[in-house]
Amino acid sequence: MITHTRFRLALLVALLSVVACGEKEEGEGESRESERREEKVAVSTNAADITPAMIALGDSIFHGKIGASSCQACHGVGGQNGAAAPSLVDSEWLHSDGSLEGIYKTIKSGVMAPKQFSSVMPPYGGVMLTDEKTIAVAAYVYRLSNP
Repeated sequence: MITHTRFRLALLVALLSVVACGEKEEGEGESRESERREEKVAVSTNAADITPAMIALGDSIFHGKIGASSCQACHGVGGQNGAAAPSLVDSEWLHSDGSLEGIYKTIKSGVMAPKQFSSVMPPYGGVMLTDEKTIAVAAYVYRLSNP
């Protein structure tokens, strides 16, 4: 009986050691993962780098299919005829020069002092977008006025 108890105790100690080592490795993995999340994603604001995948992602975000906000709520379906924000399909830009970089910066910083409309646009349209999603929305909007 004593041997059996010692065996169980040794087995328990061995299992706890394995679990403790595993937790340490997982903790290290989580630390590495959080470092990866904090790394800045390099985005290109060169219009030549726009891909169909970026436009599709931007379209989904713009129309509220991804994320908790919908750009079309203010800018209108397809970026035109919005009641609370300017059209995005023409060549007139109120808060940007209409370049991909200008649109990207406007989405990131928002429009706190609109020139023609009374509604402000919060940064990222009111939801925290990753750099990848922000450039995708910018690419979609850029293509609306530059087909």
